[in-house]
Amino acid sequence: MRSRVFGLCFLLVTAWSQTAVFAADEKVEALKEAPQGLSAEVAAAIAETGFRITGKDGTICDVWLAKEIPLKPKFKSSLRIKYPFQTGQLVGVIRYPESSKPNDFRGQALKAGTYTLRYGLQPDDGNHLGTSDIRDFLVGCPPDKDASAKRIEDIKDLFKLSAAASGSTHPAIFLLIPPPDKPFDAASLAHDNDKHLLIFQSNANAKDADKTVSVPLSIVTVGKSEG
Repeated sequence: MRSRVFGLCFLLVTAWSQTAVFAADEKVEALKEAPQGLSAEVAAAIAETGFRITGKDGTICDVWLAKEIPLKPKFKSSLRIKYPFQTGQLVGVIRYPESSKPNDFRGQALKAGTYTLRYGLQPDDGNHLGTSDIRDFLVGCPPDKDASAKRIEDIKDLFKLSAAASGSTHPAIFLLIPPPDKPFDAASLAHDNDKHLLIFQSNANAKDADKTVSVPLSIVTVGKSEG
């Protein structure tokens, strides 16, 4: 693992348009500003530039990634776990414009604004069958309550923190889907018209032991669970 580049694929879900017809209207561009409303510690861990994803009605969402994402030591992927992260690890930040009405992968309504994104694992129990074939996901957390860049080690504490974002007893989930094999040449958008998904594609920096590696990301910015 330490000698190769890891392919990671983050699925971040919004409800900008559940009936969107994907066409040339959508585009991605560099966003030369840092996210606002973060604690000084979290802001220092997040890249100062990000990406803006737009459609015919304006901004869909803005995404920033952590400056460097440490990879889990000696990680080996399985059929249901694809990502070499530790639960509670800070991965990035997402922001929805004030005019939007976002939701998470479960269809829970979220308020427009900014959320930190941390890695989690879907509970492997009967209550979650059918939501995804894999267990990897991100959870959105309110930045005023998520002030430390350190890992949240207790999964129960992580889910409780994220539930403050969804306004329910369930965390705000942003599903991760299986990764591509190689980094992308440049940031771009792709479409899955069968599942009504709009997918942002780019790379991020990660740390594999003492080596810096390029990590391909595929982020779904429109879509939700069909289950």
